[in-house]
Amino acid sequence: MSSILKKGGLTKYVHETANDSNPVRIAFLGGAKSGKTSTISKLGFGTFQDTYYPTHKVNPLLINFQVRSLLARAILDECNPEQGMKYIFNTTKMNELIGISPVIYQSFSKVQRKLLPESSSSTVVHGRNQYYAMYNLKEEMMGSYVPPRISPILVELIDTPSFDPNRVVPFLEASLYMKLDKEILRNLANEPRKPVSTNPLLVASGASELNGNIDGYFFVYSAVPCYNPPSYEQASKSESKTPSNSIQLEDIPGDNTFSLLSIIKGALDEAWREYNTFKKRWSQGKESDIFSFKSALKNIWKEQNISEMESMREELRKQIKLIDNPSDPADPNSPPPIWIICTHANSPLKSPVLIENGAKLAKFWKCGFVSIDNANENIDEVLALMIKEILERKKLQKGKKKF
Repeated sequence: MSSILKKGGLTKYVHETANDSNPVRIAFLGGAKSGKTSTISKLGFGTFQDTYYPTHKVNPLLINFQVRSLLARAILDECNPEQGMKYIFNTTKMNELIGISPVIYQSFSKVQRKLLPESSSSTVVHGRNQYYAMYNLKEEMMGSYVPPRISPILVELIDTPSFDPNRVVPFLEASLYMKLDKEILRNLANEPRKPVSTNPLLVASGASELNGNIDGYFFVYSAVPCYNPPSYEQASKSESKTPSNSIQLEDIPGDNTFSLLSIIKGALDEAWREYNTFKKRWSQGKESDIFSFKSALKNIWKEQNISEMESMREELRKQIKLIDNPSDPADPNSPPPIWIICTHANSPLKSPVLIENGAKLAKFWKCGFVSIDNANENIDEVLALMIKEILERKKLQKGKKKF
């Protein structure tokens, strides 16, 4: 990187999108009225509709993310992590509403190599990674630390239907939203196509945005337990069950979206176990190219390889045990990172218990947590934290092979 800087090759990137062919792909999962669509709209357009319209299908939104918040810029600062860390942890909002994930926290504690900045007439470019460039205006370099400006980042935000455990399929080898060949659909192709009533969380192949190229997941829930007043029976039951000064989460009337988070996590973990198992079996038992001269020459004296390959495929078909998901983020086969988002944090109908439990759950899962309110604040840091986590994981996994 330092050699590129010396040659003067970074100044042109400060206003361009560095990852125009490789967008950061993030999926939003959550229950009805959790705030998925409004958060995506807020990130993409800076506003959202107050009227609730349920999402019925997977909707991707491709945006050029403009990082305007000073806090978000400090989060994405890779060239001066010490000053960036001080800025982040001295911000009241960060301490109150955001729980840093272990991966990001450890990244700030590492000693990183400072890059030689490149200067032009008006800007100082500090560095560039696969997603963005970091730079400051020259007048910003005269005084105290100012978080670097960030070049636009191409991000694909994927909205999903409300999570329904009865209608969700964790994993599909081939998407049903595409006119697949009869060799794949087999007997399913003998009947007229019917509307798909299930929603897969992860698809190995086919026309689906929820495939193995997802970089991260946001689990979204609302701090408002319910928008409808409780019935007389619910209120009476709640009052007789617990004292008024010790109300518990399960006693809050209404179907709160927080209760779905553990179900979503379990289904997603299962989906990635199935996906990794599918990939490993595919790589071990895949067909060799019989038309390849190199392959034919290599195996001309090894006819027994055909029978060995066939027996290995047969053994793979008999295996039913799924591969466990690696818990180490440095493992390239580990599932993408998740962050928990609690919406409606400033609503007069919010439940402080729900917000606290979201932060506790994030610590238990060893992931990040952020509490926001789309109605009256900028939420750039939500996306910045996820991009930071994805970048740090890629650094940890660099040079290691997948299945």
